[in-house]
Amino acid sequence: MKVKAPLNPQVSELLHTISEKMKEFNHPPLDILTPEQSRVFYKSAREFFTTISVGGLVVEDTFIPSSEGHDIPVRIYTPSGEGPYPVLIYSHGGGWVFGDLDSADNLCRHLSKHAGIVVVSVGYRLAPEHKYPSAFRDVIESIKWTFRHRERLKGDIKRIAVGGESSGGNLAAAAAIYFRGSEEYKLFLQVLITPVMDYNFDTLSYRENHTYNLTNEKMKWFWGHYLNDPSEGSEVYVSPLRVHSMESLPNTLLVTAEFDPLREEGLAFGERLKKAGINVELLHYEDMVHSFINMIGTVDEAKRALDEMAIKLKCMLYTIEVNE
Repeated sequence: MKVKAPLNPQVSELLHTISEKMKEFNHPPLDILTPEQSRVFYKSAREFFTTISVGGLVVEDTFIPSSEGHDIPVRIYTPSGEGPYPVLIYSHGGGWVFGDLDSADNLCRHLSKHAGIVVVSVGYRLAPEHKYPSAFRDVIESIKWTFRHRERLKGDIKRIAVGGESSGGNLAAAAAIYFRGSEEYKLFLQVLITPVMDYNFDTLSYRENHTYNLTNEKMKWFWGHYLNDPSEGSEVYVSPLRVHSMESLPNTLLVTAEFDPLREEGLAFGERLKKAGINVELLHYEDMVHSFINMIGTVDEAKRALDEMAIKLKCMLYTIEVNE
């Protein structure tokens, strides 16, 4: 039987501090808040996650006009220089309910700078005002826009990746399945950071890790706001792990955490990719919780993990041969 490493002490202290602050202000648990209240709380909680200064980038906020008539906000991070650079289209986490371009800013700046890539961060529509498949469609539109505007972005069309964290990882994996086999929008890599991969609460990691920052009740709350009906949970663009075949999916960088309820579904997705002959690089962190990557200004190991992720991402995007 595998013996778990203890939870990282800085993570434990941070989670305790947030919990005590919630008690101090008589703040109810997330899963009984309204979506609007959860967004206010999420933004206020950012005070616990120190911003890291990253220079040497050109950062632009703009909008992508969608085929449905609304504008999709994006933030583009470009290294100084001529390029062309690999491009990562990135979707933030937040259970499809909260999160925005600002919540992903630390991570996107770091990856752009230290992996030497253009990052297009997508401010997709949020649930429950915009239920499935609204967020998914926004990511699809953003990928198409990136391919069409690669010259403006100084992007290398042969090295375009899609990625995201948590619910953003779910959207990224779904998009990779959607574009599988496309010659016009051929994705080179998917980057899945502690991703949501299956509408399923009956896994070992859900049973082991339901008392940390992401509880079973929170996940049910997120899913309830995202889906129109639980029956949609069986669709592959909702539960990428349920896709029939992994053939022809892109190279994959997968990041998982031992104390994450989503650990098992992420690892299972990676194993299926490997069995299908897909190149998979796994970074598994034994003492981390869900969404630990957002703790980079507070938790030393999270910062080291992000550095490792940037190095691995740079290696994969710049050195893996392109299949013509």
